[in-house]
Amino acid sequence: MPDTAIGYVILGIGILVILGVVFAISSRAGGSAGRPTPPRGVHLPAPSFLPVVMSVGMGLLGAGLAFRAEGELANVFLAVPGLLVLVIGIVAWIRAANHEWRDTEHGSHDDAAAH
Repeated sequence: MPDTAIGYVILGIGILVILGVVFAISSRAGGSAGRPTPPRGVHLPAPSFLPVVMSVGMGLLGAGLAFRAEGELANVFLAVPGLLVLVIGIVAWIRAANHEWRDTEHGSHDDAAAH
């Protein structure tokens, strides 16, 4: 079996192990009757494009690592922009989460309509 096929098999086994662990942890938590309700003011955040931006950055970074010349670590024309897009997306998402957290702490959004 070639090395590439062995790598795919190892990757597939790793994915199955991770999914099994996640399933075991989530099924152990029990049904929805045992789950506590969130405190007042906690809700789902607004829709965001930032996960897509980070995915594009990760794709470019991965392409930069995959499509490289012999003897190079990465293709700088793909990896550097990918890394920049990824870091900008992560920073923007953290800033958005902090903004949402501050808004929830100070009660600046209307909870009366939801409750």
